[in-house]
Amino acid sequence: ARGAVAAAIRSRPRTVVTPVRCEASKRPSPRGSTAAAKAGRNPVVAAASNMTVIPGDYRIGGVLLGVATFLGPVCHLWTQFGVHGFLGAFLTLQASRVRFRFSDTDLDVVFVDPGADDAAALEVDTDSSGDNKLQGGGANKWSFESVTNWEFWFPGFPVLVYYKENQTRPEGQPHFFPIIMDGKKLYEEMLAKMPPSVNPKPDPSEWNLDTAFESTKLGRSIKESLSEEQLQTLKDTKGFPGLDK
Repeated sequence: ARGAVAAAIRSRPRTVVTPVRCEASKRPSPRGSTAAAKAGRNPVVAAASNMTVIPGDYRIGGVLLGVATFLGPVCHLWTQFGVHGFLGAFLTLQASRVRFRFSDTDLDVVFVDPGADDAAALEVDTDSSGDNKLQGGGANKWSFESVTNWEFWFPGFPVLVYYKENQTRPEGQPHFFPIIMDGKKLYEEMLAKMPPSVNPKPDPSEWNLDTAFESTKLGRSIKESLSEEQLQTLKDTKGFPGLDK
């Protein structure tokens, strides 16, 4: 009997336990998980690849501050110094925090912390971006289809942008913004994605002082009194002297 039991034990199959090695490369990256979760929570981040952020531009604010410095200490015109200085400082601050974003279907305006990288604007939700309801009420977001007209003063020397949309109000809501962002990039996006302007717009490659004069009735009337040499000078002048790269 003992021999039969011993034979049964010897014939029972053995179970071999093989240790399992955990490879570090198989572990999910906490950073990747955080980014994925963030993209899932914020649709703006998920769609960031289709969105263009217009960088801030400090030239207009800087020019006004320079004029203020000349008017005050040099010319002793302190009232004009205060007006230009305040406006220049305000526009410089706004240039550091206001960002225009273009998706495939909409334009929206968001606010970032002053000095933040432009990429930070991709992670901001329009409705929670701070100064909501900029002009005319409603969210700072408008579909391109709602835009009935837009203008740009001046192609070649951007200072002011205007567009009118019927999303905020059926009768139309106008919006005016000083160019506190990259004017040429803003113009290119508007030209490519918004409905055509009532007035024809030149291609960005044609920008010069002549296209700036051509954009207004006053500018066209001034050109009529200029000589051929002066007209050629207008065509040869491109960008803000000393400020454009």
